[in-house]
Amino acid sequence: MDIQFMKDYYDLRYEETDGENHFVDEAAYQEKQSEQSKIEDQLMEMVGGSESKVWKLYESIMCVYFDMEEIIKQAVYLQGAYDRELMLK
Repeated sequence: MDIQFMKDYYDLRYEETDGENHFVDEAAYQEKQSEQSKIEDQLMEMVGGSESKVWKLYESIMCVYFDMEEIIKQAVYLQGAYDRELMLK
């Protein structure tokens, strides 16, 4: 498998999307997103609002987390592409 080709394809097709994915359980995702939003609202209130140092630190942590999540999503995609190639042999 040409791994660089598949990485480039992933970057082109999946990194720049608006989050649309036909395999996502939309109801389950929306439920978790709502839960996260409620918890974030509670946290923001506890730390003194969106301009507090603690909230800014939390936002920085989340940015790093999302970057890590993207690395994992790409790896899972590449593993699936590799498995498919093996299956077709």
